[in-house]
Amino acid sequence: MAEKPKILIVDDNPGSIDFLMEILNAYDVSVVIDGKSALEMIEKEKPDLILLDINMPGIDGFKTCSLIKANQSTRDIPVVFLTGKTDTDSVVRAFDVGGVDYITKPYRPKEVLVRIQTQIKLKKAMEELEKIAREDPMTGIANRRRFFEVANPLFAKAKENNIPFFLFVFDLDKFKTVNDTYGHDVGDEVIKAFVAAVQTHLDKDDCFARVGGDEFILVLYGVEKEAALAKIDRIRKTVAKTRVSKMQISFAVSVGAAKLKSDDISIDAVFKRADNSLYKAKRISRENTRS
Repeated sequence: MAEKPKILIVDDNPGSIDFLMEILNAYDVSVVIDGKSALEMIEKEKPDLILLDINMPGIDGFKTCSLIKANQSTRDIPVVFLTGKTDTDSVVRAFDVGGVDYITKPYRPKEVLVRIQTQIKLKKAMEELEKIAREDPMTGIANRRRFFEVANPLFAKAKENNIPFFLFVFDLDKFKTVNDTYGHDVGDEVIKAFVAAVQTHLDKDDCFARVGGDEFILVLYGVEKEAALAKIDRIRKTVAKTRVSKMQISFAVSVGAAKLKSDDISIDAVFKRADNSLYKAKRISRENTRS
């Protein structure tokens, strides 16, 4: 069963809260009565939608919304204002501080539900677009864009603090032959099987992505050379044991490796060395790792 969308009501009016709770029974609803409590709850629970009263004790709704939008981890949560104010200045300010809509009092149940449903659908659609933009659709792992979003900060931190940083480039051997001989469906199975094999050896801080048809990148951050190469060796052994489809097709992978150097200006320099290493590895052997 799908989880109910989470809605946070931020309002200090008991009558307003009771009304909203009654009509929002299809949602997972939480309530706080002031801006400070709202900020704490939002940071912790990450609701799908916030219904925010403008007039509250302490931090008012406008300020609360501004703080929500200033926080990187909460800024994308839609805020719908609850207000008895309909003057132009209040409405404009509600949008200026980051609100996506407003609901005026006295509430009209159908209008409230439609506005809430619309914003939740929009949020889900945006999340899906973000996922598509950063995720490889076939394997579910990071794509090139997402890889560099994650790996660039790791590179900067490693360079600044002299932390070990290794980048490995993987390329499936004779992958074109697999596609030509068995068809692209089997080729897709090979890619998925390779990803699954790699994932059995990854730790939570490892950064793994698909950056091309049969090309993948792995960054090991904070791992010493001996441990990093041992992990790659385990990956290659797992890949060598893997079989795909009813025909029990085996496949192999070549790996290029590079380590962060003190004079590297960007992660691109490390990536280029690893790519060159991969090219040499593929020339020497279809199953080899060079660094």
